[in-house]
Amino acid sequence: MTPTYGHLTWEQVRDADKDRVVILNVSATEDHGPHMPLDTDTVLGMAVAEGVAAAAPDEVFVMPPVPYGFNEHHKDFPGVIWIQPETLLAFVTDITKSLAHHGFRRILLLNSHGSNHPVLDLAARKTVIETGIICVSASYWNLISARINAMRKSEIGGIAHAGEFEAAMYMHLHPERVNLGRAAKQVVHNPASKFFNLDLAAGGSAAMLMRWWSEVSPDGTMGDPTVADAETGRRFLQAAIEETTALIREIRALPILPRVDHHAPDPGV
Repeated sequence: MTPTYGHLTWEQVRDADKDRVVILNVSATEDHGPHMPLDTDTVLGMAVAEGVAAAAPDEVFVMPPVPYGFNEHHKDFPGVIWIQPETLLAFVTDITKSLAHHGFRRILLLNSHGSNHPVLDLAARKTVIETGIICVSASYWNLISARINAMRKSEIGGIAHAGEFEAAMYMHLHPERVNLGRAAKQVVHNPASKFFNLDLAAGGSAAMLMRWWSEVSPDGTMGDPTVADAETGRRFLQAAIEETTALIREIRALPILPRVDHHAPDPGV
């Protein structure tokens, strides 16, 4: 059976293995500097999801992506499509509840846009509370931070937004859409700061401040795309596929446990 959810018939959904993990990529449509397209987050997130489907075709279903996200702080740059967090939360939760209604018991909300992370965390929690199924949220770069740091060429601050990590992976996938001739290094790194260095693999994570993007980046870039190359991008992507596949297998192995409502009277009394 195909791992692509949209290619199934309704009868195939009815008869499907409901313990396959349904992967829903939630991304964004936004500026990625003058050197990369607006669809960067969706292209990269779906490359991870589809790579997992190729590696484990009998263990997953891959949903069509949600290509819009919580990113109003980017709207000073033309092309950005922003969704209010309350809207995104309700929309994603409606998708997960639909899947639960059809009998699916395991869902991965695979995030590929940083500011979606808290929204998808809440969506996963709401799904569990309202349906009783297993729903996990994860930003794929968080699964591979150590591996990123072992492969990267850029300094701390070089992998944040439209920097080395994203540019390299997009160059591997679609080199004709990336123009490094227009890329500029824009690393904001303060070695004295314990909490406020923005880097997907090596920055501070104990505290979060998200400013208007135009306050901190003149062209939408945050990082160093100038050192990106397609071969490193291939290795970044392969690492993401491998670790996400490992996560999928752990999700499949999780037991679905019964609730115990301690407010309910003991039927034996």
